[in-house]
Amino acid sequence: MDYTTMDLRTLVERVIKGDEMAKEEFERRWEIPWEQVGTVPISIEEKPKD
Repeated sequence: MDYTTMDLRTLVERVIKGDEMAKEEFERRWEIPWEQVGTVPISIEEKPKD
């Protein structure tokens, strides 16, 4: 299974089910420890418009 191409929803569902590799990929991709999900604000940086 390729966790690096998995969409976010599927990845999170696998983490909730206890998949440790999915948790590691989530933390790598989003740079947020799983334990902090829901406790830190997440924002999307938008590119400035010309």
